[in-house]
Amino acid sequence: MALEPRTEWGTAKQDITSDPDFTRPEGKKLIKVELACGQNKKDGWIGMDRVKTEKTDIIHDLLTFPWPFDDASIYEMNCEHFVEHIPIQLADGSYGLHKFMEEVYRCLMPGGTIRFVAPYYTSIRAWQDPTHTRAISEVTFEYYNKKNSEAMLVDHYGAKCNFEAVSKVYGITPEWEASSDEARQWAMKHYFNVVADIEVVLRKVDL
Repeated sequence: MALEPRTEWGTAKQDITSDPDFTRPEGKKLIKVELACGQNKKDGWIGMDRVKTEKTDIIHDLLTFPWPFDDASIYEMNCEHFVEHIPIQLADGSYGLHKFMEEVYRCLMPGGTIRFVAPYYTSIRAWQDPTHTRAISEVTFEYYNKKNSEAMLVDHYGAKCNFEAVSKVYGITPEWEASSDEARQWAMKHYFNVVADIEVVLRKVDL
């Protein structure tokens, strides 16, 4: 597929329907699901949350598996400000984020994408909320890429999924928006609270 890996400042995202190599599976609708939708859901999307709101189409706890979707039935997911709340360990002893990512992988069709937005690990936004269980960096999702987890010698972690990152976007705080790329990149490495949020788009690839 032709989506290009990229790192940006701002809010751009990549949609696989704009990819000239994307082939719509015969007989399948292009289902788009907003995970943990709360009060936020775009037109044409299915909202799933454990709490009923005006935007919720499916009431389901995202930490109860399986989700009410068939294998390889969804082509795009969106998940904003949820993964940092997933428990480190679930009641059955499994790793919470592992189980979540495996379920995303099961539900996405080949080449399907999921977009995550979370507070960046060097932002106070990642640490001030007492319900947050982890901080998210650009490396977090590399543990769910088979080649990279093998290179990091952590493939024994055992997550049964494989994703590649096609987009990483940094949400810069207002104080740094007017700075040059060079200044921002230096500041990111040396200062806290330069990046507020990180946005990562992952694509499902073969195991």
